[in-house]
Amino acid sequence: MFVKLVSKILFIAIVVLAAMYPVLNPPKSSNKETHSVVKNTALPDFTTYTDVKQKKVAFFTYLTPYVEQINAEIAVKRDFIKGINKLPENSNELKKLMKIADSYDVDTGIEFTELKRRLLLKVDGLPLVLVLMQAANESAWGTSRFALEANNLFGQWCFKKGCGLIPSGRPAGKTYEVRKFKYPISSIRSYFHNLNTGNAYKKLRTLRAQLRKDNKELDATIIADGLISYSTRREEYIAELKHMIRINKKYIINQPTVK
Repeated sequence: MFVKLVSKILFIAIVVLAAMYPVLNPPKSSNKETHSVVKNTALPDFTTYTDVKQKKVAFFTYLTPYVEQINAEIAVKRDFIKGINKLPENSNELKKLMKIADSYDVDTGIEFTELKRRLLLKVDGLPLVLVLMQAANESAWGTSRFALEANNLFGQWCFKKGCGLIPSGRPAGKTYEVRKFKYPISSIRSYFHNLNTGNAYKKLRTLRAQLRKDNKELDATIIADGLISYSTRREEYIAELKHMIRINKKYIINQPTVK
């Protein structure tokens, strides 16, 4: 029975990957979002799947290249930061460092050692498994209204009128909207930036930094504890994510380690 299940999953994966070949194998270019290594594509219609396992494999397979790309882009910046031991004298390197610091909301008017420490705390990747499970949870496996109409896979809010979609259950007097993105990858980028810079996720970054210090793999189940403020359900939400990791990790075709 197990062999048949594995064979079925592999078959589904091959079919999905074959369909995605243009997405997974475009010519290499810069890391800018509009010229990404992975092409910006519309979210597939996951509501058409009647087999739950097929939908899970398709959902994970579609999102994995985007998450890997963003992690790779962050790794390039992180390696650059790790490779410098004093404030760069080269104007181009200094400009690059200041640009990274600005994008990650790190104060540059501090001593270099502390600047580097704060940067490395924020400029880091996230486990693929964690990102995919949160996307599945927040978007109902890519079938929620916000996923379909706004390419929003993580329930991210915005506060400018017209910036997104108005939730049907929004309390009276509240003005937030669910942010609208042009492409799904934009939603993923925003999610990464949110976890890497938001004050609500300091614990996540601390847990990640401790794993780095201990030379351990970035474990999704450990880092998930830092998402306590992501949902008003708090502990219940984290428990749900960890449960999802346990039962759905097997449907992820490629599970690289964040370096």
